[in-house]
Amino acid sequence: MFKPFAPRDLPPIPVVAAAAFLALAIFAWTERTVLVDPDGMSVSYWPWKLWQIAPLLMGICGVWWLWFSTQRVPWVRSLALGILAFVVLANAYTTLFGDHWGNVWRTVNPLFIGSSTVAAVALWRSGLPAGQAAGAVSAALGALVFANAYFVNNSVIWQILDPVRMLTSLAWAASATCANAASTERGQ
Repeated sequence: MFKPFAPRDLPPIPVVAAAAFLALAIFAWTERTVLVDPDGMSVSYWPWKLWQIAPLLMGICGVWWLWFSTQRVPWVRSLALGILAFVVLANAYTTLFGDHWGNVWRTVNPLFIGSSTVAAVALWRSGLPAGQAAGAVSAALGALVFANAYFVNNSVIWQILDPVRMLTSLAWAASATCANAASTERGQ
């Protein structure tokens, strides 16, 4: 029977290519936001919010698919999370992405939210009290990014979230090679 979310155990190059494809697909979608929001009203404008549903779904489903596809090459998970942390650093504190900084944020947010859901499940299923607490914190952080990205857009919250997202992504990267959200075994 076909299992759409079953582990696929892809080799490293296809997984890296799939991760790049996912990020570029979200970026391409968000770059065209100007079609529904020509005046740049963003969070307060309902057509903008509706346009952002697709990248949010791509981010969450894509991160989960990549997670299940990297059972054999878990170091790719860590690499992707490390790159995510670097992109947050570069976009928040440099001008590396130039005029596309807003599109980069609209790409990072769904990927981070998707990563937080995976981390929350993987950490919770560890069965350890510290893991479950970290899972709850991961879920709360994903919910905070979701609320601020799509409903509030408070600049003070973003100033707090930028370094927190970098550190959290790196913490997830450190444990991504030994965690498995699909497993119920302790320590997996």
